[in-house]
Amino acid sequence: MASSDQQSSSEVQYIFKDGYFDLSGWERSMFRIITTVVIWWLYIGASVLILLLGGRWIYLGIYMLMFAIFVTIRIKQSDWKVSYLVSKLSKFSQINLALILPPKSKDLLIKVKDFAREKKIDLIPALVYFLIGADSIRDSFLRLDFSPDEIENMRKKILEISVDKKIYQDKKTLDEEFKIFVFNITFSAFKAAQQLKKESLDEETLALAALSQSNSFVTWFNDYYHLNWGDLLTAFSLTVLSRQKNLNLISGLPELSQPAFRPKKIKVNKSLTSRPTPLLDDYGIDWTDRASRWQVGVMIGHEKEYQTLIDILNSGQTKNILLVGPAGSGKETIVSYLAHNIIKGEVPKSLQDGRVISLSIASLFSGTDKPEAVFNLLLRISEELLRNSDIVLFLPEFHVFKQLRQAEKSLEAFEVFKPVFSSNMNVIIGSVTPEDYHKYLEGDSFVQSNFSIITVEPVSQQEAIEILAFKSLAWERKTGIKISYKAIKRAVVLASSFFANICLPTSAENLLTEALEGAKRGKKKILLEQDIVNLVSVKTNIPLEITDKAEKEKLLNLDELIHQSVIDQEEAVDIVASALRQYRAGLANTDKPIGVFLFVGPTGVGKTELAKTLAKIYFGSEKLMIRFDMATYQDKRSVSYFVGDPTGETAGVLTESVKSRPHSLILLDEFEKAHPDILNLFLSIFDEGRINDNQGQLIDFTNTIIIATSNALSEYISEELQKGTPYKVLTEDFKNKLTTVFKPELLNRFDEIIIFKPLTLQHLEAITKLKLKEIQDNLLSRKHLEVSFAEEVVKKLTELGYDPVFGARPLNSVIRHYINEPLAVAILSDEISEGQKSKIKFELIDNRIQLTIC
Repeated sequence: MASSDQQSSSEVQYIFKDGYFDLSGWERSMFRIITTVVIWWLYIGASVLILLLGGRWIYLGIYMLMFAIFVTIRIKQSDWKVSYLVSKLSKFSQINLALILPPKSKDLLIKVKDFAREKKIDLIPALVYFLIGADSIRDSFLRLDFSPDEIENMRKKILEISVDKKIYQDKKTLDEEFKIFVFNITFSAFKAAQQLKKESLDEETLALAALSQSNSFVTWFNDYYHLNWGDLLTAFSLTVLSRQKNLNLISGLPELSQPAFRPKKIKVNKSLTSRPTPLLDDYGIDWTDRASRWQVGVMIGHEKEYQTLIDILNSGQTKNILLVGPAGSGKETIVSYLAHNIIKGEVPKSLQDGRVISLSIASLFSGTDKPEAVFNLLLRISEELLRNSDIVLFLPEFHVFKQLRQAEKSLEAFEVFKPVFSSNMNVIIGSVTPEDYHKYLEGDSFVQSNFSIITVEPVSQQEAIEILAFKSLAWERKTGIKISYKAIKRAVVLASSFFANICLPTSAENLLTEALEGAKRGKKKILLEQDIVNLVSVKTNIPLEITDKAEKEKLLNLDELIHQSVIDQEEAVDIVASALRQYRAGLANTDKPIGVFLFVGPTGVGKTELAKTLAKIYFGSEKLMIRFDMATYQDKRSVSYFVGDPTGETAGVLTESVKSRPHSLILLDEFEKAHPDILNLFLSIFDEGRINDNQGQLIDFTNTIIIATSNALSEYISEELQKGTPYKVLTEDFKNKLTTVFKPELLNRFDEIIIFKPLTLQHLEAITKLKLKEIQDNLLSRKHLEVSFAEEVVKKLTELGYDPVFGARPLNSVIRHYINEPLAVAILSDEISEGQKSKIKFELIDNRIQLTIC
């Protein structure tokens, strides 16, 4: 069969051509029978020659036996290995994908074709149906926390939605579709095989290929079962890994293929281009030696940063590189991966004989506490380096070389190493956090002119999941507790949300290891997603939900949920709820904050209350509302306090708050009173969802809701509403008038400008009832006290708390005076017995609110 489809990649043309697919069913059966008979005759002939004839016939018999064994093994394999094909890509102009398709996979694809014709089903669902029945694929789905029954039901569901849906007009039509199908599947499987480090297109690679196709069935299947490519790839990788014997874990991470090389021995060569480095050997860590013993070298993510490093070193312009990234972002991993590739010989020629050695200031202080002795060591080590040209020196916490001095106001350690940095003989790789880079190195002209800067970003959530999934194999062996894949995913997601000040995967790993300790104490056999959710709930004191369904229901009913706490303001609630639903449904720009709103209206009408309610409903707790009184940032000096001073000495309250709570609601009270420089700062935050702090670190606002409030033009709002101006007309006119308060470019960056109407006496009565119910619920749960309020009391409190100018704000003071204070006196004076259920009534007697204990 020759595919009519062809695909080019880097000037290589891929085709699929295999005569086996052109054979009829009986011809394929005869081929298998003849092959089996020939092999058996070889075995029988070899046995006769060896056992019966003997003598010189034994040698021929042994040859026949070895040939029979070779044929038996060979007919089950593909003609070529994937790794061989990949290594020869640059030498071929055309590649036949059939050469890496083993007979078992060929027979499977032919079965799929027959099944599709019989059941009137499309080819892709037919392939997925067969593959899910395979043991290796079932194992992968089990790792994704599907039960055996759920996996079996998948097959039934596929037939349920697919059978009798595809009508093939004739055999020729099916044959043409099958050719295209086989090519697309094998091409995708070839890509998957490279990622899984498979040598042929077996069941795992075909399954990944099938579930990566652009097809309505695949879209339905992945959506229905909440699958994505990253999860599938990780699960299949783990399944492949779990079948390997003598698995070698490197710092908890596995290398998926066995080394095809012999580790090099580090020694001085005869030409003396590499000379002894006894001090460097004593105080440094030789990572090439560790890589040769498979102790370091696995890297997931950071491909871009690593390739940039190689490109710089290969350019010949500089050998000094500075990796700048947050603590735990993977700077050390990149360097260890370089050592790994040096051992494998997969680096440019200039690095082939390199030794990667890590040297920290802390190691130099291991035998002394005197800076003078350390400086002497540094001087002698620099001399060793200047005698060699094969060292790749890694200097973690590079800024410490700028901090360390021999004595106060004397020579820096950095100065001692300057000849090494300037010589360009050895590769120097330093690492530093953005904060320390900004503080100690950014202003150093020597660093800027002699070092290439590479920014190292933390790994993505999917990469963190993959790293932790591999590490989970080691944890499972150590603890005997199975770690659910959903638990790993949830740990990564929640760590990103609530512990963003620590880089992934460290933050998620901390959660998993802590949860594992809890599981060990509880003698549990499996760590579930709910265990992670419970742990984070305890650590953050925020109630968390586990299901997507609950979140969707919450968003669909967001208006009703808000109105349980916010009275009136129907238009405001509808606009906010609609905007958040659109964001969650994927209809909004994800490169901006979730929502950016300007709430305008008189004091005490519910602007802050709506913000609190949103924080509680959307993020799970009022504690995730970060509130700023913008009236305190009116002068130019306060700008530095808000975002951090330019020197980097003092962090900004806004940036630090968002860094520690990236999933939060930011409330900017009295926004119009802030200094113009601060208002300009929000232009980029509202528009791009990001800003650099004073340390140069990028702060992400894309997981926040930002609400600015303003009392500007409140009188105009009240006057227009009293005239009966429709809300929509008022909103448009009001936006035009707001340009006298805010710049048009700032107003245009708000998703919605929402007008809050003044409260009526009727609205305030409803608010009074809400606040009294909070008191009732609180006392019943904490003190076992039943409190009731006469209707006259509610009306009296409303009357006392109503102020047309200040809205509902005076109501809190009224309730504290007439309700909370009498309750406090009764509880503290032992009129109410602690722990016993008591009833308290508030009644209006002689126009006075009085408390009665029943």
